[in-house]
Amino acid sequence: MSVGPSEDPPDDDPTVEDQTPLYRRVPPAHWKKVGNEYIVRDGAFKNFPNPERKRMSVVLGDTLEQLDRDTESVRNSQLDYGVIAITAKVARDEEQRIERSPRDDEPAHGDVYGDKPTGRRKEFASQAVWVVYPA
Repeated sequence: MSVGPSEDPPDDDPTVEDQTPLYRRVPPAHWKKVGNEYIVRDGAFKNFPNPERKRMSVVLGDTLEQLDRDTESVRNSQLDYGVIAITAKVARDEEQRIERSPRDDEPAHGDVYGDKPTGRRKEFASQAVWVVYPA
């Protein structure tokens, strides 16, 4: 369960292995198309929806696989959104902690806790891989 605004973030969950993809939906404001290439902006990695809690929502690839869902399902029918992935190791290498935080509307939900200043977000963006392009 996610922590409240005044609580400390949880310890990193070791059951989320380093190679686990952390999927993130990317709204149109956080990607741009240059020629035939889609470029993710660092804003896609801001702590959202609660920046004061230093939490970024993700969908955990290992749970998605266990649920026999494809990555298209992460987009949630929002065709102008794309889906990108970084690995848990990329997040941990940037001093982030990962928590499994399933929700009724997203059983594969997770949270990535930690400060995400511009440099860290740019590193995430440089490591991100597109898995579903915006339509």
